[in-house]
Amino acid sequence: MSGNPSDSPRTKSHQSRRAFLAATGAAGLTAAAGCIGGGGSTPTINILTWEEYANEDIKSRIEEEVGVTLEITKSTSSSNMFSSWNAGQYQQYDIAIPNNNYVPKMMDTEKDGEPMIAPVDEEAVSNFDAMYDVFQGFADSQFTANGNRYGVPIRFGWYGYSYDSRSVPDHEDSYKALFDENYVDADLSGKIVMYDNHFKAMSAAALYLGHGDAFEGSRVTLSQDQIDEVKQTLIDQKPNLQGYIAADPTYIKSLKQGNFVIGQSGRNEIVEMWSNDNDWPSMATPKEGSLAWFESAVVSSASENKTKSWEVINEYISAKNGATLAKTGFSPSVNPNTQEQLTDEQNEMYGAVDPSRLEQMIPFKAVENEDAWITAWEEVKSA
Repeated sequence: MSGNPSDSPRTKSHQSRRAFLAATGAAGLTAAAGCIGGGGSTPTINILTWEEYANEDIKSRIEEEVGVTLEITKSTSSSNMFSSWNAGQYQQYDIAIPNNNYVPKMMDTEKDGEPMIAPVDEEAVSNFDAMYDVFQGFADSQFTANGNRYGVPIRFGWYGYSYDSRSVPDHEDSYKALFDENYVDADLSGKIVMYDNHFKAMSAAALYLGHGDAFEGSRVTLSQDQIDEVKQTLIDQKPNLQGYIAADPTYIKSLKQGNFVIGQSGRNEIVEMWSNDNDWPSMATPKEGSLAWFESAVVSSASENKTKSWEVINEYISAKNGATLAKTGFSPSVNPNTQEQLTDEQNEMYGAVDPSRLEQMIPFKAVENEDAWITAWEEVKSA
């Protein structure tokens, strides 16, 4: 995800709720250990994923359509999913749905010389061709090896920063708002927040510093000198920092309470606020570029029901289920046909997305030399 190059100070690339609507247009259940695949005439499909995927309407429709029973284990992060999978739970689950940058890690990881994830059953995932072209391209570039595709995108969102338009005046969207204390005409001392995540926070600083080329390959590749520069930039930011925030509900609550006025954020936090009649937050898409996530499903190589598992994934990106998932999580589906299942207002919030905006995304990617990033982040946090 990146800032729209057509945006300018005159047209205002930042987005209040009203501007967002105009810009986009209106166009737990726990898996039982060791029971992967299940038995009998109705197989059980065990899924490790985010809580929205357990929505009862979606769950019941998929169970009826595919002829399975879904057992869903809710996770709070992609890293936890990967750690669990890597620790051997790929033998316990049929499906995992982490963020896209974890799919290549799963592709690269083997157990006893065997891959942990299975190639996509192209016939079972008939909705793949209905996706936005950009996500088909991401799947081909990120999830393909030796002629096989290993992951299927489901839903997406993007990161920039947001701010209280009552306290922070209009400005050209730029990461300078987070790192240059003179960029906006407002007192930001102790009024900025960043994500408590090395990849998100350090990527924002790297883009601010002009290291966009580091995000162009199959992995994010900052040199050690660039990592050191990013680290120092984040340390220099600290006098204006209110703190680091991890959870979306914490971000929303803290912004409403006025604990900060500007902060790194995802689009879905602000859409959730807009949907609850808070018109004053503005969402910025920085001109230097912004990151996009898209959740992507994989199937375990140990699954005894691979075809059924891919059919379940196919249903998650169907128009009806994709629309329900979008409403539940304030995040659009990769299938634009979901727009037909949403009201005009819903489409304006989390349905219809300008394809030109999608073409400008910088997708999450695996990080080269991630240990160096983590070391630098620990030094930032302790400074």
